[in-house]
Amino acid sequence: MKIFRCKKISFIFIILIGLIFMIGGIAPSIAGAAEKKPVKIGQMSPFSTPGDPAAGKRMRWGAELAIKYINEEMGGVLGGRPVELIVEDDSGTPADGIAGYRKLVQKDGVVAVVGQYHSSVCIAVTKVANDLGVPLFSSGASSPKITESQSPYIFSIMSLTPSRAQFWVDFAKQMGWKRVAVVAEDTDYGTGFKTWVEKHGKEAGMEVKSIIFPRTISDLTPMLLEIKAWKPELMINLGVGASAYLMVKQAYDIGLFPKVPMLASFAWPIRPEYWDAVGDKGKGILYTSYYKPGMLTTFLGEWMSPRYKKLHNEDPTFYALNVFGEIIVIAQAINMAQTDDPKAIAEALVKWPYLDWSGVVDFKEPQGMKWHNVSPPHLVLQQTKVRQEFKDSKLVWPPKFGGDGKIE
Repeated sequence: MKIFRCKKISFIFIILIGLIFMIGGIAPSIAGAAEKKPVKIGQMSPFSTPGDPAAGKRMRWGAELAIKYINEEMGGVLGGRPVELIVEDDSGTPADGIAGYRKLVQKDGVVAVVGQYHSSVCIAVTKVANDLGVPLFSSGASSPKITESQSPYIFSIMSLTPSRAQFWVDFAKQMGWKRVAVVAEDTDYGTGFKTWVEKHGKEAGMEVKSIIFPRTISDLTPMLLEIKAWKPELMINLGVGASAYLMVKQAYDIGLFPKVPMLASFAWPIRPEYWDAVGDKGKGILYTSYYKPGMLTTFLGEWMSPRYKKLHNEDPTFYALNVFGEIIVIAQAINMAQTDDPKAIAEALVKWPYLDWSGVVDFKEPQGMKWHNVSPPHLVLQQTKVRQEFKDSKLVWPPKFGGDGKIE
């Protein structure tokens, strides 16, 4: 979401009105669309370990609804051509990500790829995307190295590591905490956050103690005992998937959590898989999110959310909504480019603003990490009850979104 600059508002308004007609199903349908050659869009996400398959699964649910919306509500793309989803598992590893992207592009013929989730994978695949010239969307990967590549084919609708780390430090400062512990996996995701929390924490006059662990670790107890002895006032859990859940359970077992507040780096505490792993020990955890069900969305979000919940008996995660929105944005760019040529689509993605589930997407090309990046807002929420639904999580911070600054 971006605020319009005054000198551009008339132009953007005209473009957006056209896009609303295009994506709202107002344009006339074309007979025989089903007989036309499909336009293929790829999703490459973690569907197996050591990646985070719970995230990949939910992003696929969002992608499937996007395909349904485009084909049934928009009448397809380019005058009635249907859109088809092709899925690959990157298993959270760079090697599988590179192989999967090459297959999607060179064998399957996709015109764009969404669903990148692990930073280490997306960094590696970005280099290949630049060579092959097919747009790649970072749907959950946050390393600034991705956008700092300034590739014309990388697009990010995601919070970047430095800004999220700054948000956490600001939150800790607001709560009066001066000693922050960081326990992070040994990936680009974990080590990147360690670096930036230490940097922003030092600038804020805080003490930060960091520990890095192997992502496949089976026992965090010795490391957590070291953290406990240091007496932090906040602990940031930078595990992903199984290691994140293990950290909660073992921190509880040694009396570290919930005595010391624990902040999850993203919204994994809303998953049923989290509660299955930790049970009652998971109550009270704080987590980072980019929206909360009930917040204002566009008509696209209003279309998607109830259908997702009906199908899967849970509110959509940010990542599910994000992949849904990215595919809708790609469909709009295909129509604006008037071709399914990937290079032309990449150019169109930058040339015009688009609409997704949360607002306006307007990719810019400044120097540095904000290249082709649109960042969502940050929130701190808390699970105050066991198996609490996403919509019922307590909004803690910041005040501008209704947070009261209190932890239960």
